Amino acid sequence: MILVLCPAAALAQSPTEASPPSSQASQPQIDWNKVDAEATQRLIEYVRLDTTNPPGNESRGVDWLKTIFQAEGIPFETGESAPGRASIAARLKGTGKEPALVLLSHIDVVPVNREFWTVDPFAAELRDGYLWGRGSVDTKSLAIAGLEAMLLLHRYHVPLRRDIIFLATADEEAGGTYGAGWVVKNHPEWIAGAGFLLNEDARTEADGSGKLLYFRVGPAEKSPAWLKLTAKGRAGHGAYPNPDSAVNHLVAALERLRAYRPMLQVTPLVEYALHTQAPYEAEPWQSRFADIRTYIQTPGAYDELLKRPPILALLENTLNITGLEGSNKINIVPTSATALLDCRLLPGTTVEEWLREIRKLVQDDSIAIDVILNFAPTESNIDTALHAAIGNAVKQLYPGVGLIGAVDAGFTDSHFFREKGLTAYGFGPFPMRQGDTARVHGNDERIPVDGFTGGVRLMWQVVYDFSRAQ
Repeated sequence: MILVLCPAAALAQSPTEASPPSSQASQPQIDWNKVDAEATQRLIEYVRLDTTNPPGNESRGVDWLKTIFQAEGIPFETGESAPGRASIAARLKGTGKEPALVLLSHIDVVPVNREFWTVDPFAAELRDGYLWGRGSVDTKSLAIAGLEAMLLLHRYHVPLRRDIIFLATADEEAGGTYGAGWVVKNHPEWIAGAGFLLNEDARTEADGSGKLLYFRVGPAEKSPAWLKLTAKGRAGHGAYPNPDSAVNHLVAALERLRAYRPMLQVTPLVEYALHTQAPYEAEPWQSRFADIRTYIQTPGAYDELLKRPPILALLENTLNITGLEGSNKINIVPTSATALLDCRLLPGTTVEEWLREIRKLVQDDSIAIDVILNFAPTESNIDTALHAAIGNAVKQLYPGVGLIGAVDAGFTDSHFFREKGLTAYGFGPFPMRQGDTARVHGNDERIPVDGFTGGVRLMWQVVYDFSRAQ
């Protein structure tokens, strides 16, 4: 696996080309140059399919994937949750001695503001060692990595001790109701016999100089508690004083929410994630991460953590005011006013507990609070054969590079499957610099070509080690 190319140079590490360990001696002799070219061309074609959600049009991606599975002779099934909102599942059969592995990705991508892009967001342009385009990272690259792993297993007739399921779904970017959630409810046979799943997030880190630091495995994620606040009040003309207006009630409540500092807390998997990240941090953060429970009790810890929002988000239930609506005419005092709150809850916090906390802060019983979206926080055990396979593959291809834990401050489709008993990990096999990671959901999304092809090889190694017949 070759790593990230930038205009000047590639990342410092490349996968070792030494002879494989004896346990891997029977591994197929794969022409990786040929696979790299095939995978890159497929990612170009996939990114060029505009599957922006809304409206989604994920059927475009399903139709494209169908042609590949048909050509390769791999069985698949498709279904639409609504017109144009399609998902697809393909399966390679193993002996069934061990639970199947699902390789999950989503077909939809978030919208773009074309005027702020350097390139056409759906041209999949190759420039400066990168493939540019919406979905190149989130998450069409992961789909191609899983696809190539499945195709190689099929082409080389690798005997499998478990089934391999490729699953590409609609609607993840809007919560998954028309995608993974629909599949789990309406097509449970697509994941029958599955016990493990690999999905997006937990992205790999390289430092500013391009040195690869570590790969991440994410066994847990926070859950959304999206809330709508509705205040009622006395309507009237904007020319007259009106302290009892809906807007005034709402603004007073929002100010109390804005000033709120949630209690810092450390959940076990967050503690594990920060402890494993600690060796890669400079002081004083190295010592802080190594004993995060002690650190959050020290004076000034919250203000210091504000300098690192992604870390703070893992140590508290977060609250952001993201929407406001009142009158549609400046001289009318409206009868009602609304606000939207994006809250993210740590594992261990229920939405009922959180609503009680919000009510205490609002201090106004006349304001209605409705839950727009919520599901229970989910997490998976890390003491599994899949986690070990990821660690072994990283060690084999990248001696000396670490493997650390991660907890997603957002949420993915993994929760639908954890709720059904599957062990689900976020795993990003593609080395990324922070500057490139920041482009995801933003402008000029791009993936390093060598990082992508390297990730294809790493995904293959994980799936092969975890699934081949012993």
